[in-house]
Amino acid sequence: MKRALVLLLSLSVVAQATSVAEVKKKGVLVLGTDPTFAPFEFRGADGQFQGFDIDIARAVAKDLGVKLEVRPVGFGALMPQSVTSGRVDMALSAITITPERAKIVSFSAPYYRSAQVFIVKSGNPQKFGWPWNSGMKGKVIGVQANTTGQYVANDLLKPRGATIKVYDDFAAGLADVRAGRIAALIGDAPTVTDLQKRLPGQFQQAGSDLAAEDYGMVFRKNSDLVAAANKTLARLKASGEYQNLLNKWIVQK
Repeated sequence: MKRALVLLLSLSVVAQATSVAEVKKKGVLVLGTDPTFAPFEFRGADGQFQGFDIDIARAVAKDLGVKLEVRPVGFGALMPQSVTSGRVDMALSAITITPERAKIVSFSAPYYRSAQVFIVKSGNPQKFGWPWNSGMKGKVIGVQANTTGQYVANDLLKPRGATIKVYDDFAAGLADVRAGRIAALIGDAPTVTDLQKRLPGQFQQAGSDLAAEDYGMVFRKNSDLVAAANKTLARLKASGEYQNLLNKWIVQK
């Protein structure tokens, strides 16, 4: 899913590689990601990029025999502009595979199955959930701009009377949930688990999943980097490394 409207870092105007040969020639795979979405991509206490997606990207770069360069990009600029313009070689940021996006960019095979859910204040004081256990009319639901959560809200919730509040920054939406200014924020299911680890007693999921979705690695249309990424993904799964990454970043402990 995800996120903001502007670049968080000035990007080079020089086009990046669009093929395996070009990546190997320059010796660097440039990854675009919005590092605001733990446990998939975020900055650690030391300021370094880390997370499930980052480790997947590192594996792709390793198999290509090159270094990984991570460039932070707000989600609104990441998908699809950073990819289609050649500012980055690939994008990996919990990006949902959709038919509309697949017309513009090329996706790898799905690497993670997720779902959109309601994130509410712990204790769910407004008794909010899915399927509905309270009316939608008058409820304010938060979404992050240009995410599949926004699409779900517009399709499912707005016609039922909900007011949709759009945030450039996911953290701002969480702050409004915590303060009781909105009833719920739509986010990806693994985010709830991560929030409960990092901020115990503050947030929870309300009700069942709203919609299932698959994440994919993103490349310029028809790039042979797709095949390289799929090869890495297959290797990770066959070797058990993929499960180890799930256990490290996502599986609740």
